[in-house]
Amino acid sequence: MKIYLLKLRKLVPVILFTLLMTSCATQTTLLNESYDAEVMETGNDAFFIGGIGQTARHDLNEACQDGYIPAKTQTVLSVPNWLLGVLTLGIYTPRQYTIYCTKETKK
Repeated sequence: MKIYLLKLRKLVPVILFTLLMTSCATQTTLLNESYDAEVMETGNDAFFIGGIGQTARHDLNEACQDGYIPAKTQTVLSVPNWLLGVLTLGIYTPRQYTIYCTKETKK
């Protein structure tokens, strides 16, 4: 029993370090140089088998209201999404997306 506890004591820092290194990830695509963008659409996309070779498409012009143009998009692999992927062994891997729009300026 004592040897088992010693091995476990050595394993706990490795597990904590691994969890710390597997944090969330965010990808942002800037479509113009506007800094006053507003959130117009958010949601979740479902991917399977780790999302290998899969894409999700969203019509940016449809997401933005009249008088607005697409400014940027963001895709986030948050901790709950990552945890779902781990628990399902990568079979189901959700990601959150956000579409930002800015007011169209007349030229």
